Amino acid sequence: MEVVLYAYRDDPAAIVARCRELGVRQVCLLLGGMPGYTETGVPEPRALRAIAQTLADEGITLSSGNGSTGRNPELLTDPAGHRKELDAQLRTLESLGGAGIGALLYYQHFPYPVDPADHARYWDGLIANTHELVAQAEATDVRLAHHAVWRCLPPVCRDHALGRETTMEGYPEYRHEQWDGPYLLASHLDVARLIDAVPSSHNGVCFCTGMHIMGGDVPALVETFKGRIHHAQMRDVRGRWPFAEEVFLGDGEIDFSTILRLLQAAGYDGVIGPEHLGEPRRPGDDPEAAAIAFLRQHIPDEHRV
Repeated sequence: MEVVLYAYRDDPAAIVARCRELGVRQVCLLLGGMPGYTETGVPEPRALRAIAQTLADEGITLSSGNGSTGRNPELLTDPAGHRKELDAQLRTLESLGGAGIGALLYYQHFPYPVDPADHARYWDGLIANTHELVAQAEATDVRLAHHAVWRCLPPVCRDHALGRETTMEGYPEYRHEQWDGPYLLASHLDVARLIDAVPSSHNGVCFCTGMHIMGGDVPALVETFKGRIHHAQMRDVRGRWPFAEEVFLGDGEIDFSTILRLLQAAGYDGVIGPEHLGEPRRPGDDPEAAAIAFLRQHIPDEHRV
């Protein structure tokens, strides 16, 4: 296992410099910041190949892209009318494969339907689209790492939710103008349902410790997703939704040593990414550097790089 750097700009020199500073050799690149993406929804293939080659020349692997389904539910309910969006996602996989990028960290940002009667229709559309995406993932040899959105409520929303005595069971109905949830995929159960619906070695999960927020037993979930983990993320929290609050790695309820040991035992040898690190806590603080150092202390010895 190696720690990965999340890069949010198409700036090879800056990425290389940051990797050197942190001693990191793996990068996950935000596709939305690549040339062509704003105009077409697809990272321009030549630009993607060029940045991958530039990093490779420096001994750095562009191992994954960071992408999203977008929030348009009509892609699920009227796929024929939104064929351009789905085709862009298929072409994105082709662009990744052409650049030798082996995985797509794929955030499922679809909203939960306002009308519960639409829930089944949303899922039918999601599974149908995923069948197409997985076929393309197999053809381009890019592994899909699905990531549901298990997000803590901002403080003002949390106070509002608790004042209304909202519980986790009430998640699908909770709305607030300062929160963009709820989401169609919000827990480990939703991700398991999606990858079980379209079985393939290329259809898997981003194993994120944020699954704790929505009730997941994170150590036990290593076994649940064994063999289907294509990316891993480490974040720390206190409490469950709606009480959950973000904290820095090591300050919350996540047992990183156990989780990383179990990932190793399950045969996972991919990247792990620190996230949701917050703002600097003091002058000169570098949360990303501190998080990477923290994770390296907890990676089993034989897997440290």
